[in-house]
Amino acid sequence: MYFDGSTSTAGAGIGILFITPEREMIPYSLKLNFSCTHNMAEYKALIQGLKMLLKFKVQR
Repeated sequence: MYFDGSTSTAGAGIGILFITPEREMIPYSLKLNFSCTHNMAEYKALIQGLKMLLKFKVQR
């Protein structure tokens, strides 16, 4: 899992890239509907990615 968060005057968003053991790439992006710092966007991206891994019951 790779993740990144970004902020600008236009808003904030996160991007997550999951890579399967077969090297399939699954991108995911989300616009945040609240103002935040760049670090907050990074942490939100990490938390959202971890939640998705739990939801899909990824084991490794």
